[in-house]
Amino acid sequence: MELFKKSSIIGVAITPERGLEIAEINFLTKEVIKYGVRSLEFDIHQRAIADLDIFKETLQDLLLELQIPKNSPLVLCTPTVAFKVNDYPAALDDGQISNAIEEELAENPFFKNTDPSISAAMLPNSSMQFNKVAYVASQKVMLIEIAMIIKELGYKIHAIETSVNATLNTLMYKEQINVSDDSNWVMLIIENYCCRLILMNGKNYVDAFEERVVIGEVLGDDENYSAVVSAIDPLLKNLPSKYLYIVSKTDLINAEIVASKISYSARIIHLNANRYSLEKDLSFAPTVDEAVAGFISMDVIGAAIYREFMPYASACFNLYNKSLGDIYILEQPPEFNFRGKNIVLSNENLIKIFIVIAILVIIPSVIGFSIVSKYVSDLNSKGQELDSKITQIQKFLKENENVSSDLFDEGDEIKVGLVHNKNIYSYYTIVGTEIPKKLWLTHLNFNDKVTIEGQADNLESVYAFFRSLKDYNPDSKIELQELSLASNSAPLEINNDEDLEVDSVLTSLNADFYQFKISNAPKEVKNKNGKDKNGKDDKKGVGNLPDLETIKE
Repeated sequence: MELFKKSSIIGVAITPERGLEIAEINFLTKEVIKYGVRSLEFDIHQRAIADLDIFKETLQDLLLELQIPKNSPLVLCTPTVAFKVNDYPAALDDGQISNAIEEELAENPFFKNTDPSISAAMLPNSSMQFNKVAYVASQKVMLIEIAMIIKELGYKIHAIETSVNATLNTLMYKEQINVSDDSNWVMLIIENYCCRLILMNGKNYVDAFEERVVIGEVLGDDENYSAVVSAIDPLLKNLPSKYLYIVSKTDLINAEIVASKISYSARIIHLNANRYSLEKDLSFAPTVDEAVAGFISMDVIGAAIYREFMPYASACFNLYNKSLGDIYILEQPPEFNFRGKNIVLSNENLIKIFIVIAILVIIPSVIGFSIVSKYVSDLNSKGQELDSKITQIQKFLKENENVSSDLFDEGDEIKVGLVHNKNIYSYYTIVGTEIPKKLWLTHLNFNDKVTIEGQADNLESVYAFFRSLKDYNPDSKIELQELSLASNSAPLEINNDEDLEVDSVLTSLNADFYQFKISNAPKEVKNKNGKDKNGKDDKKGVGNLPDLETIKE
């Protein structure tokens, strides 16, 4: 997924000690993937590159030697020209603070004849009354020239860092210092032209002091060390802390010797970032010459990790900003205002915007398309089923297109129906014409078996109706299966061996009416408790039915 892969940051550093360095570092594994170094003259008195044409040639040679692809983003680290930490009243806005910084730099000898390019950062350890601000500055004209050279060579500037901040970030990145929030400490940086004492609270700048020193190869070691100790001793007495961390970046001074020559109230830790260095906190790729890379400067490390280390740093400086004018503005990606916030359309932001659009638009559209596709597929399946049925109907019509309506005789069809359903028609006829008075039917079933249920207010009507059915078909197995009184009294028990007087039955039982069932269906067998096969009570059960002759007129 090359689209979502960040382009590698290439660190470029200009140092009086090493010259011109280029490095590419794997931030997570702390491995130096590429490294190259060339000598380059630096004017320590002007704190500027001595010859920009030679800088251009040297930079081009190193980029080609290390096979750095065109359009790669570069982070340039330059020697610190001015570094300061100040407190400004909280009532001042950003513009007023910028004006105050410019007034302070007007007194700096390095900006007498040139405008400064300034980068400031608000520090977390500000108070309600004061905002603590750290700022760096460098010569604007020189930075513009460098930016134009890099652009001409076919590369892009991502940022311009300063050596002081690169040193602090490298120490934290290599985990060589304790930057816990409750840790007050002092960082001493020794360079070819000055000593910087920086008071720290954790990883936050608190104050900064710079003392120029005169050291050189023409002087003896005693003179060089004496110059450094004389410059820092008076300041250290007024800077109590938990520990002093000495970093020597010049090959002329061994940090261990300096630590042995000064007296301080707290613990002293020393680190050589020069030819005296014995530590290798970074690993090197097989293609890197460790003999050369062993002297890799903190400045180029800080430049190479600039982008990834920004979330961990308390102050992020970038001298490649609007103060450089058109050379900066014309190289910046377009931006737009969204709800009061300017969104820069950089490659990384465009990728993020694409992802958001994909989540909000493309993915729902794909899901919706899938749903619609399934719906269309279902409709097509149903359409195919209908087409199949239509084809079958058309085939049937084709096969029977010679059948004439004249071949159909309604009378013949009725006769056939009557033959097959003679019994049913007859029963319907009897039910409709032979029902005695004071008798009514409640249930008829003329399917495979005949079942007729009804009620009457006298027994004569029940038996008269039953005789009509038997006279129609004496051979039928139709029977008067049930006959009972429709009252709460006990069922009528009838014995075929006894004479049955109708009036005496009605009088004795005080019945309202009788109910009966005539059927040729198998008669349900009831148990001794008077329940049918489903376990239901038969409160209106009938005993043995009498023959018709037993009923006396």
